[in-house]
Amino acid sequence: MVRVTEESVPTRSEKRARPTRWWVLAIPQVLLFGGMLVMVVVHPNAVTSALQSTRALVVNGVLLAGWLLLSLVIVPRVIRNAWWDAVVLSALAVAAIVVLVVPTLRDTKVVEEFPVAVAEPTTPPTTRPGAPPTSGESTTATRPVKLSTGTLRGIDHDATGAASIYRQPDGTAVVALEDIDIEPGPDYRVLVVEGTDREHPGDGLELDALRGNQGTQYYEVPSGNDPGPGWTVLVWCRAFGVPIANATQTAVD
Repeated sequence: MVRVTEESVPTRSEKRARPTRWWVLAIPQVLLFGGMLVMVVVHPNAVTSALQSTRALVVNGVLLAGWLLLSLVIVPRVIRNAWWDAVVLSALAVAAIVVLVVPTLRDTKVVEEFPVAVAEPTTPPTTRPGAPPTSGESTTATRPVKLSTGTLRGIDHDATGAASIYRQPDGTAVVALEDIDIEPGPDYRVLVVEGTDREHPGDGLELDALRGNQGTQYYEVPSGNDPGPGWTVLVWCRAFGVPIANATQTAVD
């Protein structure tokens, strides 16, 4: 007669706990990798671009290794409860999707007015504010001048529109992204780079974050810089180190 000890027979609660733990811990994995799969299906260009960038490969490799270490080793050892493990990891997965995936799925349209610079009168005004200038009091031209323009070209991403450079009456420059429609993504930056058809920032000048992947926007160039014909307006993904679109500037007759 074989004797069955009490320790060798799993209890009913233990039988229920084993499959429950497996399914619970699978929830955050499905959330994260499901979100990434959606991004790949909707924007396959992002994968092509990432495979050509060493920085993108390193960043994605570090993120993947960190997630696996966190979800399979650190959190289970610290919390020791399957349900709370799932809650914490699911929150982290949702945060990662919001930062990395949502920007690639959502279009943001921004249409701005041109930042007109008002020139000062050449002689001190003698009339009340708002009144037309008197004789002997004149103002310089207040209309910006278009120096150069170029068609926006996608680089392993979809992009249409134009980029132009204007000279303000006060001598400063403004970069205009006009009627653009750029494939969305995270952490896009707008730069001007000396030279034609530039695809990397190099020693270029960063102007600002791209305010919207659609519409018309204006980016002021800091004084002391003189971009124009022969320069490149570049949209760059800083997070993954890949070019998104550029426009070589040609002189306007």
